[in-house]
Amino acid sequence: MRVRLLITFLLLINIGFSQEYSFYGNGIINRLFDENNREFVIKNQSKSDPLIKIENTFDGYAQFFVRNKTGSYILVDGTGRIYKATSKSNDTIYYNRIDSTHFYGYNGGAINFTYHDTIFSFGGGGFWRVTGQLRYYSEKYHEWDILPINEEVPTTNALYYYDTLNSEIYYLQIPITNYATNISITKSYSIFKLNLKSRTNKKLGVINKIFINQFPYNDLFSYVQLPSLKAVLVNFDATNQYLFDFINNKSYKLNNTEIQKTFYGNSKNIYRINSFEINNWIYFNRNDDPTLQLDSVKITMNDFTPMNTGFYEPERENEWKYGIVIIGILTLGGIIFFARRRKKIKPKKEDQDDETNGIGDFKSIELDLIEKIYNRSLEGKSYSVEDINAALGLSKKSLEIQKKIRTETINRINHRFKIIFNTEDELIERIRLEEDRRYYKYIISEENGKKALGI
Repeated sequence: MRVRLLITFLLLINIGFSQEYSFYGNGIINRLFDENNREFVIKNQSKSDPLIKIENTFDGYAQFFVRNKTGSYILVDGTGRIYKATSKSNDTIYYNRIDSTHFYGYNGGAINFTYHDTIFSFGGGGFWRVTGQLRYYSEKYHEWDILPINEEVPTTNALYYYDTLNSEIYYLQIPITNYATNISITKSYSIFKLNLKSRTNKKLGVINKIFINQFPYNDLFSYVQLPSLKAVLVNFDATNQYLFDFINNKSYKLNNTEIQKTFYGNSKNIYRINSFEINNWIYFNRNDDPTLQLDSVKITMNDFTPMNTGFYEPERENEWKYGIVIIGILTLGGIIFFARRRKKIKPKKEDQDDETNGIGDFKSIELDLIEKIYNRSLEGKSYSVEDINAALGLSKKSLEIQKKIRTETINRINHRFKIIFNTEDELIERIRLEEDRRYYKYIISEENGKKALGI
């Protein structure tokens, strides 16, 4: 009986991942499928009319269209599910599910974006709390992982701007309650900036009182990223439409009536959905078009009138408080640095199989392997296949298992090294043996070794 259940379970998994979904005549997806050199994230604003029809289970879930150099994807909000476009024939595009997510109901309304051609998800809410977690999807391992940041700021995609040039996300934090602790964030509508290179959050200020009166949101609220203008076009209602420049903290009032009508809709309840901008043209669908064909309107800074006030009031702190915080951070950082360095140099034997040295860090057994290869490389020597097998405890395993675990471990170490240190370098380098080209030797450069070991 158990064998039958196991076979059935495996077959269901295989069916879920091998099933192909085809979509014909979808204007927005066909348009962006060929944009190989651009990055897009478009949120579907009409839950009743999804970008693509996938499974009845997720009817009513918002969808995100994501495009980067690795391909074209559809994300289902709050589920962790990712569908990747595999091919295109005429007007038909074929998608396959690529993730291995088992549970859903978390991270809904997250800020989804791409960074170094990797899909990321920031914040979002689920069962009883909103998070400020920074997650990324590993296409190699078909699963989501998490990266540490200096401070968790609970947030959603209520309003944000992604500055791709400087790798920074400006975002709005709306009032939030953590039902597990019954603690509420009452100082509402604060603006934060997340630096993706350093993975640090910084509070910039609070929305100007003029604009706070526009909240809470109503059914007419929408916004669209305008990379060409380095700002966000926000639509509150028919008479309140603004351009917010998060980077320079400037505000502009929309004065172009054609664009106003496009965003607000008309008496027949026809309005714009699924917007994105390329080279000063906003492309969009209309909610009454089931084929999602694209319409467009041109937009420039001439369509706006500058305002005398910034979007937010900058955060002000007393200098002595700032100094105390800096001293505290440096002291704590020094303690953590030396504690972690000591732990990495002398890992406990019993911890080498399972424990990690912090979220987003390497496992102890991985650190042990990195340190051994690095020390051997400093001597001008290399690590052999047999050495790696011994370090991983594989010497008595079959050749097939040795190769599988050895390859997966090295690939995992290199992948996490690239994500953690924002680099394209391989930490563990493979070099073919001159005397027998079928085999490799392994080395680690001094520079990369120091990074990985925190030296």
